[in-house]
Amino acid sequence: MKQEILGILKQLMACGSVTNTEREKKAEIWMLDFFRKLPYFQKYPEQCGLFPIPGDPLGRSTVWALVTSDQTITERNEAKVANDPVAGDVSNASNTVVTDETAKTSNTPSKPTVILMGHHDVVAADVYGDAEPWAFDMDSIASHLNEKILSPEAYTDLLSGEWIFGRGSCDMLGGAAAQMAVLKKRAEAVLKKFDAAPQETNTDVETVPQEIHAEPETVPQGSKEDKGALLFISVPDEESFSVGMRGTLPLLEQLKEQYNLDYRLAVCAEPNQRTADGRTQIIYSGSIGKLLPVVLVQGRTVQIGSCRDGVNPLGILSRIVAATEGDESFTETFEGEVSVPPVWMYARDLKEGYDFSLPGRAAGYCNVLTFRKTPAQVMAYFLEKIRAAVESVPQPVAIMTWVTLWQQAKQQEGFAAFWRETESQIKSLLQEQHKTYPEVTLWLMQATLDFLHLDKPLVLLGFAPPCYPAVRSEEMKNAARFELYKKSIIALQKVKIEPYFPGVSDCSYCGLSVGTTANAYQANTPLWGDAYHFDMEALARLQIPFFLFGPWGKDLHQIGERVNRYSLTEEYPAVLEKLLRCVWLSK
Repeated sequence: MKQEILGILKQLMACGSVTNTEREKKAEIWMLDFFRKLPYFQKYPEQCGLFPIPGDPLGRSTVWALVTSDQTITERNEAKVANDPVAGDVSNASNTVVTDETAKTSNTPSKPTVILMGHHDVVAADVYGDAEPWAFDMDSIASHLNEKILSPEAYTDLLSGEWIFGRGSCDMLGGAAAQMAVLKKRAEAVLKKFDAAPQETNTDVETVPQEIHAEPETVPQGSKEDKGALLFISVPDEESFSVGMRGTLPLLEQLKEQYNLDYRLAVCAEPNQRTADGRTQIIYSGSIGKLLPVVLVQGRTVQIGSCRDGVNPLGILSRIVAATEGDESFTETFEGEVSVPPVWMYARDLKEGYDFSLPGRAAGYCNVLTFRKTPAQVMAYFLEKIRAAVESVPQPVAIMTWVTLWQQAKQQEGFAAFWRETESQIKSLLQEQHKTYPEVTLWLMQATLDFLHLDKPLVLLGFAPPCYPAVRSEEMKNAARFELYKKSIIALQKVKIEPYFPGVSDCSYCGLSVGTTANAYQANTPLWGDAYHFDMEALARLQIPFFLFGPWGKDLHQIGERVNRYSLTEEYPAVLEKLLRCVWLSK
């Protein structure tokens, strides 16, 4: 498997699949072609494909491949393909999830299923400077790196030969390559079982190793019963706004229904760091939440010589920024882990040129990472700071939330025509002019103020996408079963399990912690709807516990990006295979 993984990684890196470029689709086509060449998927072509991301202007897709151990299901779908000329076309079958009644298996026990998940987009390679032309060449990049451009630690690792360098090696094509190799091995074993004589069934399946039996009464020791399914998904656009994972939720629900899958665990191949001694790998069973509050301040424009008669929106915005930037009192602590305080990412006036007058408007948006805090609590915090910021202003300044402004606009005469034109412009800004969600949110806020002819000083508060719900696997359904998986992975490798991944991840869209709602977020997000959304009800239904667990990597997004060769090609796939059997054989 070692050479298999290296071969896959080399080809994936060569695709140069930078986020929000056409090259993402090159990686998708290569991955699908890899699966289609496997004997298993040649026999069952309907069990792998590309799932187009709904509404994606770049036409990107999620790559998926499913290996089931139940021959009855595969035979039913194989029969459908044989009897249906359209379904029999592999190009059509690979892009469509069939949900006809003949494919459902409601009368049979659902199959314990593990999802191997990741993304095939990578960040740009401009930080490589003169070495950029080789950044995606796994075999050549090392010879173009040296001690002048690498950190001392990275240069030491380069000389050791124990690390694979290059863009995407660590984040996260290495993990994807290992997962693809594991799925290939599983497909070969299942196909061999299908083709074997009845008395030979399951002889290829290893017994569950003794070291993973954290709860012997839950996992039968020595059992060879193996009825599990393995689903691989790789999404585009993880590095930007998680368009891929949000758009993949319908696929997960359709596959679950069609093949009667019980999603027991997802393993996201995000690269992991290790403790200073390099012996203990840090993995995560939760993913931190992210919100992007937006503040638009409207002042009163006057000539600067008459500034006492006006209201400078920059002054108000500056006070709000100063009161919240790095505010440690708003951080959260959970099991010793401390969240990051609010960090402003943008704050400026909205004047397009220079003149001797106060700006009419100023705006900013702030990154807020959460463990437990809800959108409503984040709104309350910023409203409190906004009230304090306007107290010193000698003239009245109104404070409004987006939902209040929006309700006023909907009652205004001419709103229907205004909104039709606005929707068209939003689509153009996002898809044709490639504006970001925060940029378009600010544009929509201003357009709505203009529509209402509101010219009084005010502060408007809302949210811009993206939104990543904070989620912990321990707070989803079947928490006791997940505890078994935690004990199993600790027995298999020296790891430390942290409660929240500190950087946002696609695992935020695997499910919702019990009691999570997003009413305040949806109501106060101007772009919520066709422009930006994710299916909260689907997340509540899916409830897929997960590990953020990949190979050991360092310096992701930097010039020294690298993945440990032994971890990638030997340790990680071996642990992954044993973890799969633990999940499949647990009660």
